[in-house]
Amino acid sequence: MNKIELNNLYGDKVNIEIVDNIEDANFITHNGTFHADEVMSLCILINVFGTDIKLFRTTKLDKTDEAFIFDMGGGPFDHHGKDFNKMRENGVKYASCGLIWKEFGKTILSNLGVRDIDNAFDYIDNDLICDIDRYDNGQTITIDAPYSVKNVSDLIDLFNPDFDESDNEKEYFLKAVLFTNIIFSKEMKKCLSLEKSKVIIDKKINESTDDFIELDYHMDWKNLVLSSSEEKANNIKYAILPSNRGGYNVVATPLRKDSFELRKPLPSSWGGKSKEELFELTGIDTLYFCHKNLFLCACDTREDALKIVNLALLNKEYDSESNKQFVKKS
Repeated sequence: MNKIELNNLYGDKVNIEIVDNIEDANFITHNGTFHADEVMSLCILINVFGTDIKLFRTTKLDKTDEAFIFDMGGGPFDHHGKDFNKMRENGVKYASCGLIWKEFGKTILSNLGVRDIDNAFDYIDNDLICDIDRYDNGQTITIDAPYSVKNVSDLIDLFNPDFDESDNEKEYFLKAVLFTNIIFSKEMKKCLSLEKSKVIIDKKINESTDDFIELDYHMDWKNLVLSSSEEKANNIKYAILPSNRGGYNVVATPLRKDSFELRKPLPSSWGGKSKEELFELTGIDTLYFCHKNLFLCACDTREDALKIVNLALLNKEYDSESNKQFVKKS
């Protein structure tokens, strides 16, 4: 296999072929073991330059002005030179992927109709691109876990052939491109969805009359509440939303992004109890689950979800100064 077809972000069919002659190429990168850096770079570039990609992979590059060269060759999209020292404010050095995203990312976002381009650009860089650059530049992070933690770069590395597999380098590279294009496309769609979600969440926060919001969709909301500039956002302790398993969920707001500490946990007496026990405690007919860590309740009806929230808000066990878990944003 030396040719594949995939879709770019605009729904166009893109043909990618690995060619045998440099004269036939309109893109050039290195050959041999491939990494997330150049594979993700290519997935960004298919949204910038046409729909017919002819890629030549080599370690020996004669001067050419006819092709876009990346991750090799010493040009503007190569980070291997001894004098190269470009890095982000957070200390992560740029690799080719980051350089390409920096150059073309805002154009792609503009073509997709994104309104807050700067925010979306930073989101993609922080959520996806930055760690690819970190990994490719050998900047390690320490995760103290008794098991292997795999990131996007690790997963793309898995597509390289093992010693006892065929040496069809083109096939393995193109399989990695197909996989990586799915990741990039989903990341971009997630970013676009979050932009729409922000408008919805801010409106729901502004409309709230108590310390919770009620959503019409099963959607990401926690980080949008935490980052919202709406004045009432600091007071939102719970969200009611439809469950993607059916019925409704009541979910507690975390203190910080990715934190399991909560502004106001659900009542401790509910945690891990059976449906029958929960009915005895609350009198709520369809309440059938409360997570033992007190961040989630599930029930069958919106009316019962409202009852759950009202009981949780009345609960005083986390409101004393000695056991306070809700901290307003500074």
